[in-house]
Amino acid sequence: MRLALPLSAVTAMSLALAACGDDDEISPLGAASSAGGQGGQGGQGGDDGEGIAPDGKADGEACAVNEDCLGGLCLTEEEFGWAGGYCTRLCDTSLLPCGEGSECLPQGSFSLCLKSCEETSDCGRAGHTCVDVTDDGWTMCFGGCDDDAQCEGACDEDSAFCVSSGEICDSAEDEDKDGLQDCEERDCSTKAACVESVAAACAEATDVSAGGRFTGTTEAGTNLFAALCPGIPTAVTGTGMRERVFGFVAPAKGAVHIAATATAPEADFDWYIRESCDDEATLLGCVPAFGPEEAPLELLTEPGQTYFIFIEGKNGMDASYTLDVSFAEEICGDGARVGAEECDDGDAVDGNVCSGACKVNLEPLCAAAATLTEATAVGDTSEGTQGVTGWCGGEGGELVYRYTPEESGDLTITATPEGHADVVLYARSDCADQSSEIACVDDPFDSGLPESITVTATAGQPIDIFVDSYNAASSGPFTLTIAPAE
Repeated sequence: MRLALPLSAVTAMSLALAACGDDDEISPLGAASSAGGQGGQGGQGGDDGEGIAPDGKADGEACAVNEDCLGGLCLTEEEFGWAGGYCTRLCDTSLLPCGEGSECLPQGSFSLCLKSCEETSDCGRAGHTCVDVTDDGWTMCFGGCDDDAQCEGACDEDSAFCVSSGEICDSAEDEDKDGLQDCEERDCSTKAACVESVAAACAEATDVSAGGRFTGTTEAGTNLFAALCPGIPTAVTGTGMRERVFGFVAPAKGAVHIAATATAPEADFDWYIRESCDDEATLLGCVPAFGPEEAPLELLTEPGQTYFIFIEGKNGMDASYTLDVSFAEEICGDGARVGAEECDDGDAVDGNVCSGACKVNLEPLCAAAATLTEATAVGDTSEGTQGVTGWCGGEGGELVYRYTPEESGDLTITATPEGHADVVLYARSDCADQSSEIACVDDPFDSGLPESITVTATAGQPIDIFVDSYNAASSGPFTLTIAPAE
């Protein structure tokens, strides 16, 4: 089970740009831009540049209609929720580049020019944010809002978009159409009635710090919380539904394992985890109800680390659940690999596979790689080390095998997991050198399925094969097979 990270409000803004492809107003602009030789730079190319304003506003400036903008396209507040509108234009990174001071943001069929920036102050407009869209320094100004006064209607704090009407906090309705209502809304979170109710619910959260199995139903639970879960589009869990709240406080450095299972098919539910009970911004992710064979989530802890678990009803029904919680302390040298330990062989010797600090020594690990004399092997990554990662992933336990082919040719290597295991498979020509990696595979969507790589082998030249795991919780048994490529 992969715990997804939540989308920020700013990321959600970028998703709205993809909807530009459905806006009929774009077609005339696209036709006009293609007619002129300089349309991408200033929108002035061609005699039939209908919709283009030679003296219009630059990308990122406020606008009300397309004709206001130099590029001939306005992301209006009414359509997109960006306060005061946002001038832009269609673009292509090679064929139709943006003008100076803007960058082309790919959005599928229709790419748009957004104002460049180095920091938020460069955007020059309230509610606008300088966003690193690729996490590598490619930054652009995104619109939105952060105050009701910026919008013709109101600013929805959950999405950071302008909406036609604000939320009424005790109506049991979703006035701003963001999927949340009443005290579930950030807009309502500072209202006295919601503050008091949420504080009381958090104070009364069931303490599961000692671990164990907890069963019950959301019937008669509170109706104060919900979560905006990541995805395209962003999904809402728990809106208008009753929930049960549980609190875990770590007694030491280590790892807590958590699994929530529906006790009846008709009592299916979603659940989510926050680091702070009353702060939706600390959401770690949303998870569907577990099946009986799934491995629990593993969350690393420091002393005093808190996690709050929310189990919500679904599809208009209350949920019947079983919640299992267990904690293991991380003690280097006790022989059990826990938490952030890469290994734990029960001793304090530094020169072997596992150092006295419970870190993997790669050279001894590679020297101890299991030699494959057959084309099939079975293993369990939870019994291996957890200190090697391939270029495509592998944060969990791994086992290393060395295979020396008798003949040259292409080989297909397949690792088939069992139970809850989720394998990552990679091979190297030099075990200790990641740069010698030949192939690496991890399907990010279908966990629990076989992973295969094809490598070109040379007779007598060993290949080092790593059967790894997506994360610690997904370590488990597998079967490894090697066969001539078809």
